[in-house]
Amino acid sequence: MTSTFPPEERSKGVAIWSGFAAAGAIIGMLVAGTLLERWGWQSIFVTSAAVGVVAAVAAAALAPNTRDHDPHKFDVIGALATSIAIGTLVFAIIEGNDRGWTTLPVLICAGVCVLGFVVYAVQGMRTHHPLLDPQLFGLPGFRAGAIVVLTQFMAIFGFFFVGLQYLQLILEYSPLLAAIALIPVAAVVMPTATVTPRLVSWAGLKYVMAAGLTLIAVGLLWISRLHVDSGYGPFLGGLIVAGLGIGLAGSTGTSAIVGSLSRNHQGVASAMNDTTREVGSAVGIAIMGSVFSSQYSQHLPDLTRLPAQAADAVRDSAAGGLAAADQLGGPLGAQLGAAVRGAFIDGMSASMISVAVVLLVAAIGCALKAPRQQPDSDAADNR
Repeated sequence: MTSTFPPEERSKGVAIWSGFAAAGAIIGMLVAGTLLERWGWQSIFVTSAAVGVVAAVAAAALAPNTRDHDPHKFDVIGALATSIAIGTLVFAIIEGNDRGWTTLPVLICAGVCVLGFVVYAVQGMRTHHPLLDPQLFGLPGFRAGAIVVLTQFMAIFGFFFVGLQYLQLILEYSPLLAAIALIPVAAVVMPTATVTPRLVSWAGLKYVMAAGLTLIAVGLLWISRLHVDSGYGPFLGGLIVAGLGIGLAGSTGTSAIVGSLSRNHQGVASAMNDTTREVGSAVGIAIMGSVFSSQYSQHLPDLTRLPAQAADAVRDSAAGGLAAADQLGGPLGAQLGAAVRGAFIDGMSASMISVAVVLLVAAIGCALKAPRQQPDSDAADNR
């Protein structure tokens, strides 16, 4: 985008790209839902592979050459250290819920995670050409953009993980109908992202960033107030509010990262933007999944009256619990189904609140520390 768009049009290009990126997630769910209606889950991977091949050919044919004019040797130590750190972080979050936060495997993973990031930082400061220079996080725009993109995707994919289950298990939507129910997000994100550059020029980057993260948090808190009989209407309200926030946060976060680095280092900017998205998604699913699972288990009733197989299915997941309730039938099955749905709502509410708190903290940080003006990669060339 930096090479294709002139400086005065660059923010608009990033905004349009951000809108399409958000819409792509919804399109992927629609395609997946359609495939699941007619074929098995394997068809999703085959279709995705085919789309990947088409996209690769299109990129090779159409994308401009933006490689670094002064390439250097790959930082193997930095790559291994960050991979181990992120992997053990996600593992510790997930297993901490099941095994206990003070169990030896979880504590070891937490220690390895910290050690991995320390090795990355030390290696980055010692080598002349690190994988990702730690000093870049000293740039206010780069740091703020990374935090915004990270927390935004933490919320988005954590929400998808839990929200789709709400649509299918509580509202009893099919996979395709559940995906259709999320279309309003894309419908809101696209126009919001398009007008974001004007809002930034009027209010300032830091406040638009903070507003975006706050709106996502408000949307999640809204959804956290749902109950078993709420239906789709209240869910849609929270979805629209969160979509407005995604439109604001997505384009400003990416613009801040891209604008903070010179044109010769746009590969680093692009990689950082993608990395924060993927790490945020993995951590968000891990956090919301762990909180959800923990609260779901805590709010289940006494299962000793159930057959052992049914009790195990209930403890394993809400989907298994509802299937067991259908198999039992009668008053006992009805009571079990109501209890599982209630425990699901308790777990969903807690998971939404946990990520909303992270978003609000990040929003406050952006309002206090992020730059007011949009960083400019052309100005970065002169630094």
